[in-house]
Amino acid sequence: MAGDGRLERYRLNAEKCLELAHGFKDQERKQVMLSMANAWLTLAEQHLKNSETALVYETPTNGDDAA
Repeated sequence: MAGDGRLERYRLNAEKCLELAHGFKDQERKQVMLSMANAWLTLAEQHLKNSETALVYETPTNGDDAA
């Protein structure tokens, strides 16, 4: 899953937001872009964690079959 390119796109989106933020003189707009960059980085981090998680589904057993 990590090899699908999403991680790099998320990081590039964060970088672009930071570049845009530095270009704004208006503090409110700058803060919005910085918040957006933070959101992209959080998404990248979560994607990385999810790609390292092995999910295993175990079929529940019926308690009546145990006897």
